[in-house]
Amino acid sequence: MVLRKLDYGESDRIYTLLTREHGKVGVLARGVRRTTSRLASALELFSLVDVQLAKGRNLDVVVQAVRLPGPRVEADVERTAHAGLIAELADRVSEERHPLEGIYELTVVALAELAREAEPRRASAYYVMVALDLLGYAPQISACASCGRPLPAASAAFSPVAGGFLCENCAQPGMHLVSVSVLKVLRLMASGDIGLYRRLKLDAELMREVEMVLEAQLEHHLERQLRSLKFLRQMRAHA
Repeated sequence: MVLRKLDYGESDRIYTLLTREHGKVGVLARGVRRTTSRLASALELFSLVDVQLAKGRNLDVVVQAVRLPGPRVEADVERTAHAGLIAELADRVSEERHPLEGIYELTVVALAELAREAEPRRASAYYVMVALDLLGYAPQISACASCGRPLPAASAAFSPVAGGFLCENCAQPGMHLVSVSVLKVLRLMASGDIGLYRRLKLDAELMREVEMVLEAQLEHHLERQLRSLKFLRQMRAHA
């Protein structure tokens, strides 16, 4: 999966690929920016590719690249921004030559879902929730993150510092309450059942609350803010 690209020299480009067996891999495509290059069309961002590499001095060199069949992410601003969030998070949590179990498969599924989904926010939110779970950072959504008691079927306060949702006895005055509908959506997302998730009807306000929880949890565990997430917030502010 092509996550990132960076122009290098006069006509070359460095790509960051996410692979199943080798984790994140940086590769060099020589002459790819020339109009005669056959590699450029295959190595588009967010595409699934089969590549043949040759050992290089610092980076492996792309000898051949074939784009694999599958849905393509349309080049509109909003959809590309959400694809950028998925790719940037995958890049951030992956290590060179060390695969993180489940991340490659999740990234492939999420980008394919993004290409098909009418509402791109749904696909990126699903990716963030499942990625948090794979990383061990998922918010506590079934029991109070402080006392451990099961959460009732009611609105609950959310605290990324505490690690999830808090019951009314543990919540501090003034904490933002999240609706029980959001909790139900998050629990379904955490189950990984994307088929059932597709059938959920999520209005704009419910989607906004889901994103708020996931983004707060994600940023609490990352050392710095994702650039793609900052851009998405700017888009929402001007919508």
